[in-house]
Formats: sequence, C-alpha cells, structure tokens
Amino acid sequence: MLIQILLLLGGCVLLYAGATWLVRGASELAVALKIPKAIVGLLLVAFGTSAPELIVNLIAAYQGKTSFALANVSGSNLTNLLVGFGLCGVLGGLIISWRTFIYDLWALILSATIPLAVLLLHDHMPLWAVIPLLVGIVAYIWTIRRRFKESVPAEIDRDHLHPVLSSLLFLFGTAVLYGGGHLVLNGAVEIADKLNIKASLIGLTLVAAGTSIPDAVASIVAARRGEHEIAVGNLLGSNIANILVVLSGTMLAAWTGADTTVLEADEWTKWDYTAVLVASLGFFGAVARWGRISRFGGMLMIICFCLYMGLRVYCSL
Repeated sequence: MLIQILLLLGGCVLLYAGATWLVRGASELAVALKIPKAIVGLLLVAFGTSAPELIVNLIAAYQGKTSFALANVSGSNLTNLLVGFGLCGVLGGLIISWRTFIYDLWALILSATIPLAVLLLHDHMPLWAVIPLLVGIVAYIWTIRRRFKESVPAEIDRDHLHPVLSSLLFLFGTAVLYGGGHLVLNGAVEIADKLNIKASLIGLTLVAAGTSIPDAVASIVAARRGEHEIAVGNLLGSNIANILVVLSGTMLAAWTGADTTVLEADEWTKWDYTAVLVASLGFFGAVARWGRISRFGGMLMIICFCLYMGLRVYCSL
C-alpha cells in the first residue's frame, strides 16, 4: 500500500514539473514567433494548467478506465473553484473584475452545462458529445482573439531561450508529463483495488487534488502579490480547459484506444457534474454581485467543498 501511495505522490510531482517545463518551453517559442503576449497568456494558462489532467485522462481513457477520467475532471474543477478561489479569499481577499472576465465567466457556466446536459440525457458521454465541446473550444479562442487583437507582439530579448532549446524543453516537459501520468494512474487504480473502492472515487479526490493543487498554489501566490487578474485567469482558464479540452481529448482517446464510443459514468457522476455547475453558478453570482471573494466567502467555499467530498466518500464506501 505504501508503494502505491509513493507512486501516486511521485507521479503528481512529475506532473507538476512536466507542466512547468512544457509551459515554459511553449511560452519561449511563442515569444520567438512574436505571438501577442495577451493571447499567449490566456491560451497557455488554459492548456498548461490543464496539462496534468489531460495526460492522466488520455492514458486512463486509452486503457478503458473512462469513469476514472470523468471523475478526475469534475474533481479538479471543484478543487479549483472551491479550494483555489476559497483560499485566495481567506488569505486576503480576491478582487475580480466583471468587465475583464465577463467572457470567461460565461464560458465557465456554458462549459459546465454541456457534460451535465449530456449525462442527464444518456447516463454516459457518447462520442457525439465531443462536437459541442470542440465548438466551445473554437468559440472561446475566438473571444480571446477578439479581445486582444490589438495586442502588441512580444519582443525577443537576451533573456529568452533559443528556439531550439525552447522546443527541447517543451518536448522534455511533455515526456515527463506522460511518465507522471502513468505513475498517477497506476498508483490510483492499485490503491482503489486494495481498498476495494471505485477508481472513480480516487480520481475525484486524491488524483484531482494532486493535479489541481499546483494551480491553486500559483493563484494564491499571485493574489498575495496583488496580481489578482493572473490569479483569477489561472483558475478560470484551467476550469474551462478541463471540460472543453480535457474531456474532448478523453473521448477521442477512449474511441481510438479502448474501442468504445462512450465514456462510462457511475451512479454518482451526474451529482459530481451537478456540483460543478452549482459551484460555477455560485461563483458567477458572487462576482456579478460583489466583484470579489471575501475572507468569509472563501471560508464558505472551502466548507462547501469539504462537506460535499465528505458526503461523496461516505456514500461510496
């Protein structure tokens, strides 16, 4: 049992390191290609912060462990929304500009609605559900381009890496992510087998926390430094990409690897995605009404997370 736990923890460390190197390499390449910094920032946040979830889910879906993959996405989003934003509020409050993030907030609600609507109709995620997810990706990227079409391209200076080194760093980060994903998946499945519980519960709790806590820590540090827009953009971008990008990739991986056209869901999956939508609506309402997350609001968010996760673990054992 100890070995499996160490494998899981080691895999989470590799996921964090790999994502860091991948984002650094991609960022340096973008600068070399003179892509506007604003566009690079949002797109890299959206992909980079979701890279650990994406890699774990691709491996799981390819091997046919689709309920685990679905639970990992919902668990990661709940952790980001309730724990990430909650801790930012508790540790000093977080100011959120409605005007700056209005498109992202609507994207948060719409992306959370898609998988829940599909699950309510079918009790699983059929392959055709990838279509609205891909449409959502295109639409979201279009809003980013529209918002920052007049951004000034990034300038290359002596502090930036050579494009060849950036490419190698990007590829190395991808390889480390892949290795970490294998360790996390194998460790999680073996722990679930030894404890005689569903792998989806491990995906919702331990694995989701392991892949999401680095995002939360990054936003907490940014908020403490007064970089509120970076803190908010990091977590919002991650949640949107977790559903639009990660779920799309998961479905395609299951189709090509496990030879299935559906992502199987257990009896609690609908409730998990309902919780994601409710948390997203609550966050949307708080931003629209107050434009910030206070210490009290942050504490309330963390309490709600603990209550729901406690209920899920209790009912699943």
